[in-house]
Amino acid sequence: MHQLSRSLRRYALYLLLAVGILTLTACGGRITNTNWAGLSTDGERVYLAFGPRVLAYDPATQTQNWIFPAEAGAVQFYSVPAVNGDQVVFGDYGRAGGFFSPRVTISIYALENVDSGAPRELWINSEAATDKIVAPPLFADGTLYVGTADNNILALNPEDGSLLWQYETDHAIWGQPAFADGVLYVASMDRSVHALDTTNSGQLVWRTELEGALPSSPILGDGLLYVSSFDGNVHALDIGSGEVQWSAPAGNWVWGAAALADGTLYFSDIDGRLFAVDAQTGEQIWTHEAGVNVQSNPVVVDDVLYIASGISGETPTGALTAYSTADGTQLWTQATTVPLNTTPVVVGDDTIVVGMQNADTLLIGYDLATGQELWRYALPESAN
Repeated sequence: MHQLSRSLRRYALYLLLAVGILTLTACGGRITNTNWAGLSTDGERVYLAFGPRVLAYDPATQTQNWIFPAEAGAVQFYSVPAVNGDQVVFGDYGRAGGFFSPRVTISIYALENVDSGAPRELWINSEAATDKIVAPPLFADGTLYVGTADNNILALNPEDGSLLWQYETDHAIWGQPAFADGVLYVASMDRSVHALDTTNSGQLVWRTELEGALPSSPILGDGLLYVSSFDGNVHALDIGSGEVQWSAPAGNWVWGAAALADGTLYFSDIDGRLFAVDAQTGEQIWTHEAGVNVQSNPVVVDDVLYIASGISGETPTGALTAYSTADGTQLWTQATTVPLNTTPVVVGDDTIVVGMQNADTLLIGYDLATGQELWRYALPESAN
C-alpha cells in the first residue's frame, strides 16, 4: 500500500505540474496540450472544452449542436464552459504572440448557444486576464465571475464582457467560486478562502488561511462552506466568519470538491480513498479504499455516488464507478482507455456522461442505474 500511495502521489504531482509546464511553454511561444477536458451541462446538452476546441452535444438526439472554433488552431481550451440561457462562456490558455509582441494573450469568450451551425461570438475580452483560465466561470446575480491563473477573480458584465471589478489573491484560482446572499467565496491556491462583498466591488469580508493549497470549488451547505485542500483535509468553515468548525482528514491530498447530499458530505483523496462524513459535525460515517487516482468531484444522484478516476500503469487507463451512498459498496464500474480526470455530468433522467480528450472518443454516456454504455461520440474525421 505504501508503494501504491507513492505511485499515485507521483501521478498527481505530474498532473499538478501540468499547468505550470503549459505556462512555461506558452512563454516560449508554444502552447502544449497537457491538461484535461472541461465538461458541463445545462441538463439537456453537454459542453466539452477538450483542448483545441469547445463543442455542444445533444445526448437525446446524439448529435453535435456546434463546435468552436470552426478549425482548430494554436489556442487551447480546458476551463469548464458555463451556460446561462443562450450564452456559453469559457476561457482559454492563451495565444502566443509573435517575435515583436511575445506576450501571451488570454481571452474570455461568450458565444450564442445555437441549436446548429456556427455559434455567434457575442463578445471576447482579451484584456482582463494575463494568465490562463483554469476555473469554471460562474453566473450569479446578474454578474459573471471568472477566476484566473494570474491570481485574480474578475467580475464581468455578462452583456458585453466589460470588467466591473477585480480582486487579487496571492496565487492562482483553479476552482469555480461559490455565491450566496451577495457574498462570493473564492478558494485559491494561496491556501486561503476569500469571502468578497459583491455589492461593494469585491471588498474583502473575511479571509481564512489553511495549511494547503485549495485546488477546487468551495461547496455551500447549511451555514457552512466546505473546502478541499492539499493538506489532506476537507475543512468546514462558518460562512459568516470564516472560522474553521471542523476538519475531516483523508490519507492524502484532496483535489476534487466534495459533494453534499441529504446531510452527508462525500469526498475522495488522490489515492482513491472515499469518505462519507456528517455534514454538520465531520464525523466519519464510512470509508472505502478504491485504490485509484481521483482528481474529479464526486457526483451523487439519489442513493448512488459516482466517481471518475484514473488508474496508474505503464499505459494509464480510467474508470467510472458507482457506489452505494449508504456504505460505499461498489455497484458497478466501467473501464475507459484513458484516465478520467474530468467530473462527469448527469443529463436527462437516466444518463451520466464522461468527457475526455481522446482521438477515438470525446464523450461516453452510461446508464445511471446499470452502467451500461448507451452511446459514445467522437469527432468525425472531417472535423479533425
